[in-house]
Amino acid sequence: MASFIEQARRQQIIAAAIWVLAHEGYASASLARIARQAGISKSVISYHFANKNEMFKAVFDHVVNAAGAYMTPFLKQAGDPACQIAAYIRHHMAYMAEHRDELLAIGMIAINHTDADFQATLARSTAEEREILTSLIEAGQAAGQLRAFDASILAAVIAKAIESALDEWAWRLQLDLTAYADELIALFERGMRKDEP
Repeated sequence: MASFIEQARRQQIIAAAIWVLAHEGYASASLARIARQAGISKSVISYHFANKNEMFKAVFDHVVNAAGAYMTPFLKQAGDPACQIAAYIRHHMAYMAEHRDELLAIGMIAINHTDADFQATLARSTAEEREILTSLIEAGQAAGQLRAFDASILAAVIAKAIESALDEWAWRLQLDLTAYADELIALFERGMRKDEP
C-alpha cells in the first residue's frame, strides 16, 4: 500500500495534469509540461506512474470517483425513483459548476486519448452510468410513477443530455447550469411520468 507521502505526490501530479488538460488542452499535456506545472521533475511522474496512459487513467478515475462521492448522498436523500432521477440530473450539473477543470480534463482525455485500455475504462464507466439510470427508471416504472417505455433508451438519452451540457458550457461560460438542469428535469418528467407532475 502506498504511503501517505506517495499518495499525496500522486494527487499532486493528478491535480497538475487536470490543470494542464483543462487550460492548455490535450496536445500540451506532456509528462514534461505536467511535471513543470507540479513543480517536480519528469522522473518523479515516472516513479509514480508507469506511463502516460496510467496517469491519464488515474486522472479519469479520480474525477469519476469524486463525482460519485459527491452525488451519492443527494440520491439517497431524494426519496422515490422519480425524485432520484431529478437529483441525478441536478447534482451532475452542480458538480460541473463546482469542478469545471476536472470535467474539462476528462472530456479532453475521452475525446483525444485513443489508448485501448483507457477506452475500455471509458466504456465501462459509461455503461455503469447507464445502468444506474436504467435501474432508477425501472424502479419508477415498477412503482407506477413512470409510464411503460424502454428504460435503457431513456437512460442513454438522459446521459447524453447531461454530456451535452458540459459541451455547451465548455464554450459558453455564461451558461446557467442550474437553469439548464431545471429545464432538463421538466422535459424528462413530462416525457416519463404517467401523469404530468
